[in-house]
Amino acid sequence: MNLPVVVDITLGLVFIYLILSLLASEIQELIATLLQWRVKHLRTSIELLLSGGSESEKSDIINAMHLVQKLYNDPLINTLNQQAKGKLEKHFQEITKKPDKIVLEKQSGPSYLPSETFAVTLLDTLKIPQLINYVKHPSEETKTNLQMILSSYKELKKGINNPNSASYTKIQEIYGEIDQKFIDFVNNELPDEVPNNLIKSLSVIAQRSRIKIGDLNEEVNQFKNEVETWFDRSMDRASGVYKRNAKGVAILIGILVAFLTNTDTFHLVRRLSEDSVIRSTITQSASQRIDYINDEAARKNIEKLLGNSSIPIGWQNINQQFELLDTNKSNLIYIRISQVFKLICGWIVSGFAIAMGAPFWFDILNKVINVRNAGPKPVAYTKDQPSQK
Repeated sequence: MNLPVVVDITLGLVFIYLILSLLASEIQELIATLLQWRVKHLRTSIELLLSGGSESEKSDIINAMHLVQKLYNDPLINTLNQQAKGKLEKHFQEITKKPDKIVLEKQSGPSYLPSETFAVTLLDTLKIPQLINYVKHPSEETKTNLQMILSSYKELKKGINNPNSASYTKIQEIYGEIDQKFIDFVNNELPDEVPNNLIKSLSVIAQRSRIKIGDLNEEVNQFKNEVETWFDRSMDRASGVYKRNAKGVAILIGILVAFLTNTDTFHLVRRLSEDSVIRSTITQSASQRIDYINDEAARKNIEKLLGNSSIPIGWQNINQQFELLDTNKSNLIYIRISQVFKLICGWIVSGFAIAMGAPFWFDILNKVINVRNAGPKPVAYTKDQPSQK
């Protein structure tokens, strides 16, 4: 087998994987949209962030879920929710809801949340800006700071209603004389479901902000920026988790597509190496469609491409994939177990290849076609020459 034939076989395999990868990616995207995977993953990631991780106490996790519900009800985040309105989408959303979920309110939400929106909404939900307005001497660095406000946050509701407690004295040191207006604000406006780990995390962030800036008013702005950074770093980790989970789903979908289309990599290599007509047809189709195969219009032509290219996939090729043995004693046909095992392995190899994704195979297709065409077309010599007058 000479080098051009090897290149053509490689080109044929890459082209087939590219077409099937487009089909698999469409299936995965449809499933992710109907089941709201991104929405649910984002919400779960925020709940873990606010509760302090999956190993936090159950009370913190429950409080985080209630707090996230309040965040999602805020107009800034609620307007980002582009929930599908179709009957099919709503039906899938209803059947995929968890009946045992503690927060049984609206479970939809945005699939992406800007860090600035999160920081502003979180601080507003915790009423941090309003608390600062009640602080005594906010401009004096030695009097109070944001970390002091957060350290007394969980004690406000209990301490403010008990003048004889140590918490009440601590509140007076920060906010000065306590009037009825401040008491009503604490009792009616501050949220009850706030995880302890969230206050601890915000206190650490506040301490970091205070190192950079001393004045309380400027410290709040720096604090908001630090919360945005905290959120971005957490979402980077959450994005990595989602990609790993999506890759596992992509492998399963790839194997399923390989099975449904009977795409056996070992059979493809054999047919492409033996049949020059099929090999030339596929390589010609790949070369003609290389410029627009990643266009959306190409996705609609998948079936047409499969038919016109005479790709050796499909269950009509099953007889060619097995060597049938006729016994002398009867007309029964026996299939070697090794052939079945080889077929299954061929599906698995194809499934993993399909799971690599269309962008991966599109880049490989470009490189293989450049090799097959002996590199890119050279620039004309006259193009670099000055124009003649």
